Amino acid sequence: MKIIYVDDEKIQLENFRLTTMGMEEISSLELFSNSLSAYEWAREHQVDVAFLDIEMPYLNGIGLAKKLKEINRKTIIVFVTAYDNYAFDAFEVRPAGYLLKPYNRKEIENELENISFLMNENREKKISIITMPDLSLKISGKDVFLGHGKPEELFALLVDRGENGVTKSDAVACLWEGKILSSSTYGTCLYRLKNILEEAGAPDLLLAKGNTRYLNTSLVDCDLYRMLNGDKETIAAYSGMYLRRYSWAEERTAQLNEIKKKM
Repeated sequence: MKIIYVDDEKIQLENFRLTTMGMEEISSLELFSNSLSAYEWAREHQVDVAFLDIEMPYLNGIGLAKKLKEINRKTIIVFVTAYDNYAFDAFEVRPAGYLLKPYNRKEIENELENISFLMNENREKKISIITMPDLSLKISGKDVFLGHGKPEELFALLVDRGENGVTKSDAVACLWEGKILSSSTYGTCLYRLKNILEEAGAPDLLLAKGNTRYLNTSLVDCDLYRMLNGDKETIAAYSGMYLRRYSWAEERTAQLNEIKKKM
């Protein structure tokens, strides 16, 4: 596990380092005495688990947890504090644990054991999506044929946009650029895609919020999301091609190429 610990008291940082020394579960540990430095570091590096003190100046632990989740929703949060009255406020970011100071080695080991279970559970995704160089979808290990028409391209766009989702106007601009459509064209395309996913055994993959459609990315293992989250193996394997049949994917391709260059 790649772990960060953030606490404005340097003695607490040293205590955490010494207490966790030699734990096999920890592949790397970075210590930060202020939230802003931790946030900037996390923007460029993968963070599996963040142990965060709650009471810190400028940006407290709960605020930092929200920002870390914006970078990578899969980052697991454990709050570390001397007080037990933050549980309600902390619930908003769904922490995996709540470690009270003073803690001991056994308590941290218990937290890491629970976290390891969560991480393994998250890896067992029955829905696998590949976008590099072309789109493919597997559900429970079986290839799903999306066709070679607009429902497939709409699915590709939904994968690209992830949790941000796609509105009707977004879809029309990307999939039917410059064309005049009947009022039912987009609705028919969306209906066909929903049927394909339902028949393949993934009725909960496509979600709606108002006029926006988006993927339930918590159900998905996707090379794009791994690369955006800083997975080194995925970045190393990237050949420079992403959803190469779609012109609207050029902007994302440029972003991925830049990530590759910085590796």
